[in-house]
Amino acid sequence: MFSLELGEEVANLRCAFCGKPFKSVCGFIKKDDWAYSVYFASLHVEHERISVGLTVSIGKWWDDSEDSIRQREWVFIDIWPSETGSGFEMKIDDPELSRHAASGFLGVKPEPQQARKSLNREEFFAVSDFIIDNDPAVLCYLPGKEINIAGRTCKH
Repeated sequence: MFSLELGEEVANLRCAFCGKPFKSVCGFIKKDDWAYSVYFASLHVEHERISVGLTVSIGKWWDDSEDSIRQREWVFIDIWPSETGSGFEMKIDDPELSRHAASGFLGVKPEPQQARKSLNREEFFAVSDFIIDNDPAVLCYLPGKEINIAGRTCKH
């Protein structure tokens, strides 16, 4: 159902809130061979708590017309390892926490309460699960492994 095209690099950036370094990756998701989703993942490597800030936009991504942009919806999802050590927890969070909050090309930006009731809610979580399982940097970072910038793989 989904397929992934990774962005070209792992960027080294600084957190606008605390000034600590973090890494950022992006990618593109196809659903049934159609451009369906764009995501940006902030990997908070220098923070005490392992977490990924995932900005996910879903909708009509095969053109950039104003009509297509209005048909997209995006959310900001906080992801962290579960306390039991088996899997991950996710929650739709304040979209203003995303470093892409002002990006108009992502589409409609619902508030968390609206997003939790959105018809796209299950799709946001399905795409997020797919990203966790398939983006090598995210897959590597969440269990606490070091990310290899050049190869976008885990260092062992």
